[in-house]
Amino acid sequence: MVAPCPSFQVPIGIPIFGLGFTKDNQLLLCGGGGAGRSGVKNKLCYYKVDMKRKDLEEEAIYEISSDEDAPMCLAIHPKENVAASGINASPKSMLTGVNDNCRFFDIGETSISLKNAVKTLDSLQEDDYQKTVRFSKDGSLLATGTTDGLANVYSYPTLELVVKVQVVENNDVLDVDINEENAKLTAVVPDALKLISLRGRNAGTIIQTVSVSVVSKHKLQFRAFRYGMGLSENLGFAVANGIGKSKGGFIVILDAHTLEVKRVQQVSKKPITTFCLSPDGSVIGYGCADFEVSLLEASTLRVSGNINKNTYNVNEH
Repeated sequence: MVAPCPSFQVPIGIPIFGLGFTKDNQLLLCGGGGAGRSGVKNKLCYYKVDMKRKDLEEEAIYEISSDEDAPMCLAIHPKENVAASGINASPKSMLTGVNDNCRFFDIGETSISLKNAVKTLDSLQEDDYQKTVRFSKDGSLLATGTTDGLANVYSYPTLELVVKVQVVENNDVLDVDINEENAKLTAVVPDALKLISLRGRNAGTIIQTVSVSVVSKHKLQFRAFRYGMGLSENLGFAVANGIGKSKGGFIVILDAHTLEVKRVQQVSKKPITTFCLSPDGSVIGYGCADFEVSLLEASTLRVSGNINKNTYNVNEH
C-alpha cells in the first residue's frame, strides 16, 4: 500500500480556479465569485509556503472588480515572475466587444500588478470565457483555449498573434500545450486531440486529429494534455474520463512526435478534474472528483503517492 503524502490545509475563502508555483517556489492562486457577487471577491493571491509551520503567509493580493468575472485559469511563466490569467470584463463591456480578457501580471515580493492584456475571446456572451492558458516550455509563446472553440498562440512578451484557429464549433477547447520545439500545438476538445502547426505554410492548420474513439473500447471524453519533458520528452500524456457506463479516469500515453497511442490505463474510479506534469517530466499529478490527489511515475504509471480526502477537510458545494 502506498503511504500518503505529507500535506496540510489552509482556508482561502474563495472558490479556486487556478494555481501554480513561481520560479521561487511560492504559491499563486486565483478565483472568486464571478461578476456581480460582491460578497465573494475576485482576486489573485500570492503566498509564501512555510513548510515548518504548515501554513501559507499571504504576501500580496490583486483584487478584481466585482463587475468583472473571476479569474478562470492561470499560467506562470517558466523563467519570469509573470502570470497570465483569463478574466472576462463586465457583461456590459463584453456586449460592446471590449474584453481584453487574457491579462498578464507582474508578481513582486509584496505586490501583484497588471502588466498588459490581450483579447482571446470573440464571443460577446458573458457565459463564454477563456478556459485554459499555457506558456511554452521556454516561455517564448503563450497559448489559450476558449469556450467558443478558439485556440490562439501569441509570441511572448510582444503578444503578437502567431496563429488563431477555430478548433471546434459549439464546444470548448479544454486544454492546450505547445511541444518542446515550439512547432506544434495540441488542443483538447471532448472528442479529440487536435494537432495544429505553428510554423511554415501550414501554420494555423489542423494537421492531425486523434479521435477519442481510437483510444479505448471504453466510451471516453478527453480532458487534458501535456507534452512530456526531461525524462519523458518523447511522450505525451492525455487525460480522458469515462462517460455513461465507462466510469473513472484514464491516462493515455502517446508518442510526442506522432501522437500514436502507446498505452491506456485506468488510474481512478472517479473522473479526473485536474492534471499536471512535474518540471523534470518524471511525475504525473492528478486530482479527482472524489477530492483525492495522486502521484504517478510518468514512465510506468505506477502510483508513488496520494493524498486521500479523509486526511483533510473538504466542503462540498
